[in-house]
Amino acid sequence: MYKRHTKILATLGPSSESPEMLEKLFKAGVNACRLNFSHGSHEEHGRRIKTIREVSAKLNWPVAIIMDLCGPKVRTDVLTYEIAVGETWRLVPTEGNPAQKRMGIQHPTLYKCVKPGQVILFDDGKMDVIVTAVEGEEMVCTVRTGGTVKPRKAVNTPGADNGLAILSEKDKKDALFGMTQDIDWVAVSFVRHAQDIHDSRAYFESIGWHNVPLIAKVETPFAVENLEEIVKVTEGIMVARGDLGIECPTEEVPIVQKRAIKLARKHSRLLVVATQMLESMTSCPRPTRAEASDVAHAVFDGTQVVMLSGETAAGDYPEEVVRTMDLIARSAEIAGDAAFTAPDVATQGQEMLAGAIRLHTHASAPVIGIFSDETEIISHAAAFHSDAIIVALTTKQRTFNRAALMYGVVPVLIKPYTQIDEAIPSALKDIKALELVEDTDRVVFLYGTPVGQSTHNTIRLVPVKA
Repeated sequence: MYKRHTKILATLGPSSESPEMLEKLFKAGVNACRLNFSHGSHEEHGRRIKTIREVSAKLNWPVAIIMDLCGPKVRTDVLTYEIAVGETWRLVPTEGNPAQKRMGIQHPTLYKCVKPGQVILFDDGKMDVIVTAVEGEEMVCTVRTGGTVKPRKAVNTPGADNGLAILSEKDKKDALFGMTQDIDWVAVSFVRHAQDIHDSRAYFESIGWHNVPLIAKVETPFAVENLEEIVKVTEGIMVARGDLGIECPTEEVPIVQKRAIKLARKHSRLLVVATQMLESMTSCPRPTRAEASDVAHAVFDGTQVVMLSGETAAGDYPEEVVRTMDLIARSAEIAGDAAFTAPDVATQGQEMLAGAIRLHTHASAPVIGIFSDETEIISHAAAFHSDAIIVALTTKQRTFNRAALMYGVVPVLIKPYTQIDEAIPSALKDIKALELVEDTDRVVFLYGTPVGQSTHNTIRLVPVKA
């Protein structure tokens, strides 16, 4: 049976948080769950985390949990505003007053970041104004596209840095919570440059959350400009096409996506393509042809992960949308030609991986088994983007969970071992039980010797049935 390599990341919400629905989603093909910390309380997310872990354990199904931080996002205040084309409004850092055409913005110094001529967008670009003057702490604006600005809607200033720190006070509190919940990955929102990742990592280390893998969300022109330097310092990249399409010209989004995929593969990093992949299935049981093509072309280009947002969080057909994503990804992998690629920066581990992959090809061995309690070598294996199934053999629950997000990787939790000659026969039984091989197949194993050292220095070809 063909094993899908591309991973599916599903956002949880009211439509998908019950144990019954989660079990259906995992069986349909979900490999990881995203918790959007822009919404919901710690109590709500805690319940979801508990449910994910319980269902995962019940099914013996590896599932990664990704905490998506809110980031330095600017929002309107808690009032509702009706704005009409041609009207003059003042954006103020205090409480607004609709009767006086004064809109409250939850950013104390946004007026310092904009100049006359700056376009400001509300509610994901549904409405916009243009700044005509800055008077003290107030921005005088003319409405270009009118409508209803509901409470706490997003405020975007394309091309202008809002000047906020990468982690808000809310993000820091959320990170403390995430650490107590042993979250597997953290997505950092509105990253602008490599320093934002360094600053985020420094904070996590300061609270005692060590070595948590970070995913930098690419959603601003600054991130696009500094993309390669960001890729180099993080464990993963997410092309967050929602805000990216607001902050950048729409026609540039697919170009950024392709470039990000190439850079992620070049530097051996995780790559997630996100937002509106099967958006119409939020309320319809079938996707549009354009959406199916969108998912397929992301797979053709070599993405590791495709993400579902509102489709699974609040949609009417969460199970159906996952099954659809699974079928499209499978079909695209079979038809596609995203070739084997070795990352540019070669380490000994990567050189050994290249050898293991060449042996897999020459020996027609469908599986490469990697013994490791660290995710780095597993992440490098995924980045080669080969057609091999990578079985990550680990004694660590954390590695088991984190590896579930990686391309072509099947994590297997094994018992601690002291002799590799004892571990390999047991691993072969696990691999066969997962129906990844036949008795006539051979498996390529990669490990470090002597047992216990972190460097992988040995490749071994072993028959499934001696």
